Amino acid sequence: MVSFLTDTVVCGFSLYHILAYFLIYSCIGWCLEVIYAAATTGQLVNRGFLNGPVCPIYGFGMIIVLFALTPLQHSILLLYIGGVILPSALELVGGWALYKLYHTRWWDYSDFPFNIGGYICLEFCLLWGVGTLVVMRIVHPVVADLVDLIPPFVGVILMCFLYAVYAADVVATAIAASALADTLDTMEQLGDSIHAVSDAMTQLLGTTTLNADKKLDEGRLQFKLAAAEARDAAGKRPSARETMAAIRAKAAEASEAARRASEDARLNAAEAANAARLAAKGTAERAAELLQLEQLAAELQQRSEEMQAQLLRTPRIVGPRRMLRAYPKLRHGKKLRSLPILREMLHRAGQDDTAQNDNKETK
Repeated sequence: MVSFLTDTVVCGFSLYHILAYFLIYSCIGWCLEVIYAAATTGQLVNRGFLNGPVCPIYGFGMIIVLFALTPLQHSILLLYIGGVILPSALELVGGWALYKLYHTRWWDYSDFPFNIGGYICLEFCLLWGVGTLVVMRIVHPVVADLVDLIPPFVGVILMCFLYAVYAADVVATAIAASALADTLDTMEQLGDSIHAVSDAMTQLLGTTTLNADKKLDEGRLQFKLAAAEARDAAGKRPSARETMAAIRAKAAEASEAARRASEDARLNAAEAANAARLAAKGTAERAAELLQLEQLAAELQQRSEEMQAQLLRTPRIVGPRRMLRAYPKLRHGKKLRSLPILREMLHRAGQDDTAQNDNKETK
């Protein structure tokens, strides 16, 4: 097995070196993510997608860079351009694939200018180019020398153990990520249902009253227009006879309009009073509908709280709860309604845990 790994060459690198570099750069990438998160947020959290101290996307990215850019390592310009394009393309494809698998964006650059779908942005693309230059010119020669210092037999045994742990972590993380995606899907649906029930209750209570008020306002407007027309006609009198005739005609119209408006006002006032009574007391049918909606809303809210509490009972260092802490800009689905609630509850839960630990230390 050792000879197979050391003798099999792909793009100028043996399988032994490829596997070693993948592990090393996955770990280095994880360290960079943790340092970046600590510097920008002031919190020390496991920023990897997996539970262990590795970020696979950095391992894959570095292998691709080594394959494609090693022949160009003597040209700074070509190294930089390749460093901008290759890691950015991998980040774009990786973010898109994770979103398609879990309906979740584990990172999001939507707030950055010149971004593509929130998966990549110009600022970080340019930084990948700088990082590639530093790694290819300074870091990788040191890493390659360290790998060559380890005897291949010892290296293979060590890699077998590490890759076994790596594989187990991948399986466990995939299960946890699927569970988190299902939980968030359900919570999004519960949120939609709660809003739909609330809208239905509002419509049931308010529609009749709003229609009555509208009819009452229309009646008042009709009366005002008729009176205004009579006044305008009185102001344009070429003769006394015509003026009196116009006044009588408009007075009759205004009187008729006033009568109709008065009847409409009485009817609309009665409708408004009836709507108010329905909203306050309700007929038997409306009362039953409102009671059913209230019960449904209470059940949906209880189910949502139970799911949030169940998620918060998961361990902080592994599983879905760790993912929420590790990716503060994680976004799920299209409406993004449940994550702010979860993050606030996580924050409160973290404060409660700290307070409990302080109390224990005090005692």
